[in-house]
Amino acid sequence: MIDTRFLQRLLLDARRTLKLAIPLMLAQLITMGNGLVDAIVAGRLGRMELAAGGIGAALWFFASLSCIGLMAGISPTLSQLIGQRRRAFVGAVFTQGLWLGVITGVVAMLSAWLIIASIDRWSLDSELVPLIRLYLLPASFSLPAFAVVMACRNACEATGYTRGVVVIQLLGLLVNIFADLAIGLGWFGFPRLGLRGIGIATALVSISMAVALVIYLRGDRFSRYQFLSSFAKPSWSDIKPMLIVSLPIYLTLLFEAGLFTATTVQMGMLGTLEAGAHNIAISISGACYMLPLGLSFALTARAGRVYGRQAYQSLKLRVASGMLITILLALLTITLLLLFRHQLPELYSADPEVRKLASALLVLAAIFQLSDGLQVTLLGLLRGMNDTRVPMLINAFSYWAIAFAAGYYAAHHLGWGAKGLWGGLILGLTVAAILLSIRLWIRIRQVGAEVV
Repeated sequence: MIDTRFLQRLLLDARRTLKLAIPLMLAQLITMGNGLVDAIVAGRLGRMELAAGGIGAALWFFASLSCIGLMAGISPTLSQLIGQRRRAFVGAVFTQGLWLGVITGVVAMLSAWLIIASIDRWSLDSELVPLIRLYLLPASFSLPAFAVVMACRNACEATGYTRGVVVIQLLGLLVNIFADLAIGLGWFGFPRLGLRGIGIATALVSISMAVALVIYLRGDRFSRYQFLSSFAKPSWSDIKPMLIVSLPIYLTLLFEAGLFTATTVQMGMLGTLEAGAHNIAISISGACYMLPLGLSFALTARAGRVYGRQAYQSLKLRVASGMLITILLALLTITLLLLFRHQLPELYSADPEVRKLASALLVLAAIFQLSDGLQVTLLGLLRGMNDTRVPMLINAFSYWAIAFAAGYYAAHHLGWGAKGLWGGLILGLTVAAILLSIRLWIRIRQVGAEVV
């Protein structure tokens, strides 16, 4: 028999979660929109540019992971301070997070330069290498500003004011569209710079968004938290607790994104057809991933607040509502991918071979929608509970011992090519979802025992 009171509480909590999550989902979709615009413009330049642009974007994302991962500790840290009614400390802790972001962004930029210097020693098509460099060098200058963007976004998530993030992400998308068309394709009387122009556009987007978010956090809405109200030098004693939380998050992202980057690079080894089709399919499936990713950010903040108060029943309710929303989102994205698998690749390329293979890969993308959504939602909930080390190990095992090994063997030894690499992704994401579910169940029982 269904407990109607629990069902009512579940639906109410789901609605509250969505109120916070929907702006973050939209922000993530708009962020993905930048990649979509870049891919469409690169596709108009040619098959070779589409393949090189996809690989270059994957390498930029790999370098940017430190900006995303090391800033991810800001949200649960600030959320728990707010849940404990310690608002006076929020602004000071955020300032230290911002310092960490600036340092991280510079290191990320240097790592991108190392990639640029070494890429000619990789087993890539020789024609792809100079094109990848054309994009990646100017795009690398966006990374310090991108780290500031991620720090500010985490502060917005922790405080629950996320609608402004959507507006600012939309600003970044508009900047990207104009810059890609102007200096990528040479519209509006500007010089046609091709992939170099797309890379410059990437830098302009991050800089404009960083400036806008800093101004936003200085507004009256955030006055109670005193963000950026005073200057303070870097303090290791304040940065260290955030690093303890965020370093495993960064490594978790590194394992996952490293897998997808390795898959993209292997597509370049298989050929430009496979690389181009993969760029299309991963861009579309990545857009679907933005929905559970935005949800996971909201769940990290919501779980962090009740975890800070040790509110066991509220924590269980937020887990249940988060799982419900994740399943519904997966059903939605599976339906969309299967229905429009032939039409969507037409947006990217006029090449019939590329479109045919991309359509086949989108069927495989539909298969892993549920496991991919569940694993990122579970990670968000566990981060809100300050549990990041074990999930890191789970992802390392699932992505590399399972997904990479299986995909590599299927692609290169069984001769399954691009489909074999995607089969490995399906297997690894499924294993990760199962193991993270078990970990979350264990942590909830532990929190319940602590409260009792």
